[in-house]
Amino acid sequence: MKKQGTVIVGLTGQTGAGKSTLSRMFADRGATVIDADQVARETMEHSKMVLMDLVLEFSTEVIRPDATLNRKKLAQICFGDKQKLRRLNEIAYPHIVREIEDQIDQAARKGAKMILLDAPTLYESGLDKRCDRVVAVLADREVRRQRIIQRDRLTPEEADLRINAQHDDGFYRSRADDILVNDGDQDSLRLAFLEVYDRLERLPQQEAQEPSVPQEPILQEQPEGELEPPVSEDQGALEELTGQQDE
Repeated sequence: MKKQGTVIVGLTGQTGAGKSTLSRMFADRGATVIDADQVARETMEHSKMVLMDLVLEFSTEVIRPDATLNRKKLAQICFGDKQKLRRLNEIAYPHIVREIEDQIDQAARKGAKMILLDAPTLYESGLDKRCDRVVAVLADREVRRQRIIQRDRLTPEEADLRINAQHDDGFYRSRADDILVNDGDQDSLRLAFLEVYDRLERLPQQEAQEPSVPQEPILQEQPEGELEPPVSEDQGALEELTGQQDE
């Protein structure tokens, strides 16, 4: 466990897949939920350091006369420009991650048995490294498309653009510890969730029972030219600016 006796679970997945549904299920079972989108919005709007850095990078256009963040203007500047989006993420992520880590530490000190970090950009931010397990929720592309059209009042073309800018199923299946599919059958989703939650609850006991066996470090030489491909930067702080909220 990252903190003695506290299980830290990361929850991620594509827009429209149903992270909010799973987050509520975790909360109903007693988990302490940290909503990374909410933390990001509050940090970007209220942190003076973030606002100063954004002004230096993108000009005073991104700040309203009352010295608050003009989210719409910043989103317009960064949307479709990968270089500017990369800079936005580079500026925002360190502040957002620091605040999330503080909230994780505070919850653990208060005795939380399980902390759920609900984060669409869990891997992009590097916060997956703070988690004991990662759960990804996926759904059929057409199901997600219809959900975000209805939820965000998008045109089909806008919905397709948003979906195409995100990772495919393979990205999450190759990284997450558990995959939950949310194609609309709530009973099946709940049963699958309860099975995963039961395993997560038993993690502290399992770790306590496992004997600690010291091992010599194994040093492997990295073959020249073989580097892990970087994750996509097509999403990130821009999602917090556009106010997307999952089903």
